[in-house]
Amino acid sequence: MKFLILFLLLPLLAGAADYHHVHMRAVDTLRTATWYADNMNGEQLRVAEFYGVRFERTLLLFAETTRPGADGSAAPTALLNSNGTALDHLGFSFADLEAQLISLQLAGAKVIQPITNVSGLFSYAIIEDPWGQRVEVMHDPNLIGLHHAHVISTDPARAISWYQEMFGGDATTFKNQPMLPAIRYGDFWLIASKSIERPTTNMFTMLDHLGFRMIDVESEMDRMANAKTKILAVARSFYWWQMLPFMPGPKQGFIESPDGVVIEVLQTN
Repeated sequence: MKFLILFLLLPLLAGAADYHHVHMRAVDTLRTATWYADNMNGEQLRVAEFYGVRFERTLLLFAETTRPGADGSAAPTALLNSNGTALDHLGFSFADLEAQLISLQLAGAKVIQPITNVSGLFSYAIIEDPWGQRVEVMHDPNLIGLHHAHVISTDPARAISWYQEMFGGDATTFKNQPMLPAIRYGDFWLIASKSIERPTTNMFTMLDHLGFRMIDVESEMDRMANAKTKILAVARSFYWWQMLPFMPGPKQGFIESPDGVVIEVLQTN
């Protein structure tokens, strides 16, 4: 527990933002977290009221389906997968993709697309987890573990430019593939691909939101509002005692990308 607290309160090391977490919704959060920890080679843990899985410095957290939305609205009764929404799927990289794919099927996953090799640079397959959420499993020798979040947009290059403007990072293309504009945050990628129609928001789906950690949430959200970013929830403190003068502590707010991706902006110090 002491290590976990230190992990969450680490200051930003570089840049305007530090990629922090993906937050999923699940009917049974403990069971789902356990499945991802066991089958995606992560370390299971507990973060406040959330079950979670840690991959190096990135977290995968799980919330109940009844949790209110980022804008405070009530959750619908049915939990839908994120397939085809603005935040389409996550990607996990393994040293031995073929062996891992067999293991995933034995654990209840369904193979949607078999292994494809892309120009000898990386291999990938598409599965559905036991609850119907699409997941990309891949072999990228340069990065093993929780590898990326995949967003879709009618203009992928513009989408990546927006993330760079809001959160910094190194904009490029993934593995020099022109159709996959991308941006890297430390040991985590955000990759965009083309959607013919404007995607629907991922709010209330299994991939509920992305999370970025910033030094000063309030000033950063003011900057985002001035750039006409959609604000779902203004920055607010976690604890009542932070209302006292000069009392530091964690804060959070929520925004939505132009394509409909829900994003938590988090301050942990």
